[in-house]
Amino acid sequence: MAITIPSDVFTKYKEFADGMISNFGITCQLIYTEKIEEISESVPRPKQRRSLNVRDRGDSAGFARGTKKYKTVENTEDITLRVYWNRKEWIKIGEMEVPDGSIQTIGYLSDLPKLNKAKALLVNKDAQGYEEYRFVKAAEPFPYGLKQDRYVVCFWSRS
Repeated sequence: MAITIPSDVFTKYKEFADGMISNFGITCQLIYTEKIEEISESVPRPKQRRSLNVRDRGDSAGFARGTKKYKTVENTEDITLRVYWNRKEWIKIGEMEVPDGSIQTIGYLSDLPKLNKAKALLVNKDAQGYEEYRFVKAAEPFPYGLKQDRYVVCFWSRS
């Protein structure tokens, strides 16, 4: 005996979920590191760190390779996401182990390439004058929803 779900159920679900993003979503900024520029300024000598990738150290003043000096340039892009700050409010999706202070975001699946490319997320762009809520991905984003064809969920931890 096959059960047939009326297509109106999926239509109403999409209307409701879209309304949740458009009415309760907040403007966030995705941060990309798309290019590295050569600079002529002096670069402070950083403390010795155990890292093979000096670009990921977060030194905004730059880094040196041989006799040349470089700095990474961050680009941003606005995106609207539903943000859940409290674990009790998270959409239950199996067992996810993320650090305390992490958040869950829900957005459109069409933004998946942007989320994969992003190095960080600034949450609540409108409150950035008061506090910067910067997060890095705690897990890879993945499709979510009844048919998993319209929405994406991602977990972020505070950086």
